[in-house]
Amino acid sequence: MIKRFNSIKVIIQSYFQGNSRTNLLIKNVFSSLILRGLGTAINFLFVPLVINFVNAERYGIWLTLSSVLTWFTLLDIGFGNGLRNKFSEAVALDDIKEQRKLVHTTAAVLILISTVIFILNVIFTDQLKWDEFLGVDASYRSELQQLVFLLISFFSLQFIFQIYNPIQFALQKPAMIARTILLGNVLGLIGILYLREFSEPSLFNLGFVVMGSNVLSIFLFTAYFFLVQRPDLIQKIEKPTVDTLGSIFSLGIKFFFLNIAYMVQFQTSNFLISKYFRPEKVTEFNIAFKLFSVASLIFGIILSPVWSSVTNAQVNNDYTWIKKLIKKLLLIWSFIAVGCIIGLLLAPTIYNLWIGDIITIPFITSLGVVLIVLSNCFSEIFISVLNGMGKVNLQFYISIFVILFFVPIAYFLSVEMGYGIFGICMAIVVTNVNGLIVAPYQVYVEMRKNRKLPA
Repeated sequence: MIKRFNSIKVIIQSYFQGNSRTNLLIKNVFSSLILRGLGTAINFLFVPLVINFVNAERYGIWLTLSSVLTWFTLLDIGFGNGLRNKFSEAVALDDIKEQRKLVHTTAAVLILISTVIFILNVIFTDQLKWDEFLGVDASYRSELQQLVFLLISFFSLQFIFQIYNPIQFALQKPAMIARTILLGNVLGLIGILYLREFSEPSLFNLGFVVMGSNVLSIFLFTAYFFLVQRPDLIQKIEKPTVDTLGSIFSLGIKFFFLNIAYMVQFQTSNFLISKYFRPEKVTEFNIAFKLFSVASLIFGIILSPVWSSVTNAQVNNDYTWIKKLIKKLLLIWSFIAVGCIIGLLLAPTIYNLWIGDIITIPFITSLGVVLIVLSNCFSEIFISVLNGMGKVNLQFYISIFVILFFVPIAYFLSVEMGYGIFGICMAIVVTNVNGLIVAPYQVYVEMRKNRKLPA
């Protein structure tokens, strides 16, 4: 097995061979493939275990509520992504003092926001009728109130520790983030196996195990990073300044709206399905998405160092490297596309082996998910490059279009036209106009402006 991995690594190295930036990218891509591969295997085991523990309806409610909770990640108002770009620039310039300023300023903001989130959670969570909001039976009201309070409380802690992620991305070490995810997955799997043996079906217990595992994992890695790997970032406290705050926020607020657009497309999908169809349909959509998201996962791992690597290359005026990287990523995408088509043809057999007859996944749902995956993988090539360059103004304006029109388009296609889940999938593809058309053209313009493409 080790020899096989080494052979794969040699192939990747021969394809991406180049300078130290390229070598660091290869190292992290290869490590992330292994770590995220193990995490994906655990996730596949996780689905039937959870469905059998809480049933398909409760699992659909859990997925919907998880999607709603994901919106809370936007409350950092873009500081995470702003930190990622600015910290990457400071690393490229070897400016330790600036690195500390960026980290301490962002940490102060995250702690402040986290405190507000927890206070609002204590005051308002029990006052909301979550069953009506999610479109589920009123018998779940008490259970949902307890679950939501627990999840938001855990999230308040995770919100602070998540500063670890943009720093690792800026250091071009996404494999470190993959380690935190893997540990969280392992702890969650152990917890679910325990609950199946010693607990009655309970969304509260499920939330405690899954969210608690993730919080514990990122806390351990964050503490190790600052106390052992980079104590220089905390040995001397740099007082947050207005200038540093402004430099992060001016870029971060644009990423904030881009993230809102992404959330509108993907996280409201579960809500719309639950609201206008049934919670079981959320499970149907997410099982298909989980299967084909393997392609997104693999491609995302390859792309994960690209953003910060492009920032580094831009600081060093190495646009030739960026151009070569884009060509290689497009070739990899073509192989991903072929794999998705093969997976679509084999999907019925895979579903049967994976989840048995617990739930049936129609072919049209799988087709819609494949179209989402392929369009997103393609668009992420160019969006990652533009994000690394800090060229997000045009993306920002297009994100406003997505925020305003996705839900009406999704409702029209899925409910009014009667296409159901496939209609929501098509709405996601249609509103990805930035990634499919605008971003590729903008990258071409940037490369040409730097005289790296022929007129």
